[in-house]
Amino acid sequence: MIRYYKIYDFKRDGSEPQLLNTPRTIEVEGKRVCLVRLKDGYYAIDDKCPHAAGRLGLGSCDEHGMVICPIHRYKYDPKTGKGQPGQGDYVHHYPVETREDGVYIGFSKKWWQIF
Repeated sequence: MIRYYKIYDFKRDGSEPQLLNTPRTIEVEGKRVCLVRLKDGYYAIDDKCPHAAGRLGLGSCDEHGMVICPIHRYKYDPKTGKGQPGQGDYVHHYPVETREDGVYIGFSKKWWQIF
C-alpha cells in the first residue's frame, strides 16, 4: 500500500511551482527527498548520495535530466534511481503523481509505519 502526501498545491503554489530541469530538497513527514522537475513530469529520489552523503537536491541536472551530486559529481536518473553506467549504484526512487490539484509523492506502508 502506498500513502500519498501533497507536496505542491497548484492553488497555493501556482501551476509551475518548480523550474524545469531542477532538483530541490523537500521534507515530507520528516524524510528528506530530492524532487526533480523535468519536461515530462516530477520525479523523486533519496536526497542523500550513497557515497559522500551529498544532498542531491542541492545539486543540478545535466542535459539528459540526470541529477548531479554537488560533492563528487556522480549522476543519478531521477526516473529510476540508477547511477550512470559504470557507477554501479543507485538511490531509492519514489512514485510521484501530478493530479488536477497538485503534485503528490508516495511512500510505501513500510516506510511511514515506522515513524
